[in-house]
Amino acid sequence: MIDVLPRESASPWLDLIETTPSLVFDPAICRQKWNALTKALPGVTLYYAVKSNPYSDLLQTIAAEGGCFDVASSAEIKMLEHRGIRPSRMIHTHPIKTEAEIERAVASGVITFVVDNVDELWKLIPYRHVIRVMLRLSFIAPDAPIDLSRKFGAPIQDALSILDVAYDTGIRIDGLCFHVGSQAATANTHADALVTCLELCKKVNEKGLPEIARIDIGGGFPAHYLGEAVDFASFCAPIREVLTNVPDHVQILAEPGRAISAPSMALVCKVIGRAKRRDGWWFYLDDGVYGAQSGRIFDGMHYRMSVFTSSKERSACVFAGPTCDSIDELGRYPEFPVLNMNDIVILHEMGAYTLASATQFNGIAPPAVVTRALPGQIQEYRRTF
Repeated sequence: MIDVLPRESASPWLDLIETTPSLVFDPAICRQKWNALTKALPGVTLYYAVKSNPYSDLLQTIAAEGGCFDVASSAEIKMLEHRGIRPSRMIHTHPIKTEAEIERAVASGVITFVVDNVDELWKLIPYRHVIRVMLRLSFIAPDAPIDLSRKFGAPIQDALSILDVAYDTGIRIDGLCFHVGSQAATANTHADALVTCLELCKKVNEKGLPEIARIDIGGGFPAHYLGEAVDFASFCAPIREVLTNVPDHVQILAEPGRAISAPSMALVCKVIGRAKRRDGWWFYLDDGVYGAQSGRIFDGMHYRMSVFTSSKERSACVFAGPTCDSIDELGRYPEFPVLNMNDIVILHEMGAYTLASATQFNGIAPPAVVTRALPGQIQEYRRTF
């Protein structure tokens, strides 16, 4: 969805920044999303997925709310430690790790790790007396456009054999975890996977293996890119129903990332070039897929846009980024205002996998980042595309 607004109404956005492109982080929105998801999942301990956005003020905002953190590398651990966040509030959830990575993480004080295969267990044997381990299982959400189960996760039918091997080697696997995929349309697969994990817990007890004390239901909670805003209370209803059947001794964890970070940032950029070509006008922005918009390629994302222009002429158009790579294309529209140089473009829900994955291709720096309150939605837009 694209809102087209008068060029002069861009002032509230431009007043927030010194240059374009800039990402604007709003801690109030971050807190609101964190608290809404906490309320929607009563009794569940949330671990923010640092990989989705490691911006310092965002991490501090979540830490101030009492949040915990899901890390995937010793570099992320150090990033949190430098902000006064203790390793006791972290879990290391990357299923595949180098031996050096494990050694650094343990030395930092992180004690929870994840595996999804027998070979990964061997790396943990030297630390078996000081760590706890969760076994990641593979569950596929058919309504999640970003599938994470092909690369990671043991088939459910292999779980007991992996738990057997761990027990024989003295490794303490006391947890199960999964990730159904990013941007799930419903929480039905979360709920079904949790039911399956609870059933597996019973089989573990029957075999006399160490008791499962925690289940991590992963991430996949959606952000509002298009359509209606996400109602976490409604979305999480299937999970809450299953939570009523969880034994008292089993702790439930979750790893929200995108749902928290995406809505807390917006990207302010501008038109730095334009050209009329055979397929219409091309408008070149000062940010593209090598900057904050890699999600257009990797995740198939279409970000909501607000375009500020005084133009009244219409034409077919193509948006593109600032690099010299032809893949740096941001969207095609059959009819659109013919934008002018320096017209302002705002992209919303830009906090997830944007700053975190930005590059310096062509020597072009990623967007600057500032912490400010985002302006309210302007209603007097001229037209919505």
